Amino acid sequence: MTNNKTKYLIVATFFMAIILLQVLVPWLGYIPLGAVIVGAQPTIIQFTVALGAIILGGKWGAFLGGFWGVITLWQAWSTPGTIGSLMFQNPFTALVPRILIGAVVGWLFNRWLRQKKSGFRTIGLGALGALSALINTVGVVLFTVVGFTVMKTNFTGIPNHNLLGWLVGLVSFNSLFEIITGIILVSVIGNIILPIAQRAGIHG
Repeated sequence: MTNNKTKYLIVATFFMAIILLQVLVPWLGYIPLGAVIVGAQPTIIQFTVALGAIILGGKWGAFLGGFWGVITLWQAWSTPGTIGSLMFQNPFTALVPRILIGAVVGWLFNRWLRQKKSGFRTIGLGALGALSALINTVGVVLFTVVGFTVMKTNFTGIPNHNLLGWLVGLVSFNSLFEIITGIILVSVIGNIILPIAQRAGIHG
């Protein structure tokens, strides 16, 4: 049992290191499509959390999501002055969507997909990639609306009316590319690392 827990801890630490690198080195945390498609810069850290959850299960996935959220919260408070940092100074915005990605994706995969045939599992992995992008975007938008409304935020560039519509318009274009990216990355990388994890005795 101790040996098995050690395996999970090592793999979780590996994913934490990747997340930390993606946060600290911007071009590792997003795909810079701006040169090809103006305004498109899909974030990919949520897919690292999703893949960790798929390999390790929902509990470890929630832990990885929380780790990303804590880093985001720290960055928001240590580098204030932008709308983005203001959004993520709310701990609910920084933490809850990311924790949910790990918990939900890990649970769904291990409950419904782990024992399926490879073709069906590939489709499911792509769907989970899309879901992780949606959970992150929808969660951040909703918690931001609630936070800005409750705190009556008055910041240059933030409208006083129809805040939800403004945020949806702000993130919807980029979110489309995040969903597409999630479908591709999670299905491809998931199919590569799942057999390796299973041979190592890690089954979620």
